[in-house]
Amino acid sequence: MPRERYGALAVRSYRVLIDPLLLPLRPKVIALCRRLESEDVLDIACATGAQCRALGRAGIRATGLDLSDDMIRAAKAAGGRNVRFEAGSAYELPFERDAFDTALLVLALHEHTEAERTVMLEEALRVTRPTGHLIVADFAEPRKPRLHVPWQVIRFIEKTAGPEHHAGFLDYVSRGSLDGMLERHHLHAVRGASSHFGAVKLAVVRREA
Repeated sequence: MPRERYGALAVRSYRVLIDPLLLPLRPKVIALCRRLESEDVLDIACATGAQCRALGRAGIRATGLDLSDDMIRAAKAAGGRNVRFEAGSAYELPFERDAFDTALLVLALHEHTEAERTVMLEEALRVTRPTGHLIVADFAEPRKPRLHVPWQVIRFIEKTAGPEHHAGFLDYVSRGSLDGMLERHHLHAVRGASSHFGAVKLAVVRREA
């Protein structure tokens, strides 16, 4: 994924559109981290760093990583306590094995190909301690999508995000959304939650020793 795909224009769009839409999701991620007694969290594909800052305000150390230099600059400029940000690829995380209590993939997988999702999941689990957890939050197609207003908004946003992004989203949904992805990768959710009236699901999974 080229870095320029998420440049300065994407940062502005993310701040205006995506960050506000994700506000209901932020406290749910924090609540799961608290239940898991997470002290050191990695947010993979952190974008503007809003989730990291929310974790930091809750007293949880958070490291945000994103491929986009512009996103990382914006995240650093926004500051925040208990947080740090680093540019890097989700396909090859620049961290040692077992480095974090918890890793996050928050709306980070759906836009990619299946092969890319596999690599991202493997890398996220690699840097998570055996006693730790991976929290995956991503879209979940409702049973009656045409009548589900939040889902229709999500579909519109995904369609306008660019052909590559939209193709990944359509493939992800056609494969069963979050539940299908976890099943294909033999990942069992030990905890879960939902947001946006069920259009987003959160799953907590453990790394196999």
